[in-house]
Amino acid sequence: MTKEHEITSGVNNSNATSTSTHETGKYSTPELQAAFDAGRALGRTEGMLSYQRHIMNQLFAENQKLNQKLQEQKGGRS
Repeated sequence: MTKEHEITSGVNNSNATSTSTHETGKYSTPELQAAFDAGRALGRTEGMLSYQRHIMNQLFAENQKLNQKLQEQKGGRS
C-alpha cells in the first residue's frame, strides 16, 4: 500500500504500541496504577466539565444575541 493511498483512504498510521509508562499506564505496583487511573479519570472529568462550560457560555451569548434581534423585530412592527 502506498503512502498516498494510506493518507487518502483514512488509514490510521499511528503505532498502537506505546513505549513509555505515562502513555500505557502500566505501573509496577497496584498503588501506583490506582493513582494513575484516578488521575486519568479526574483529568477526563475536568476536561469534560471545561468543555461543557465553554459550550454553555457560547450558547448563552448566542441566546442573548437572538433575543436582542427578536426584540428589535418586535419593536419595529408595533
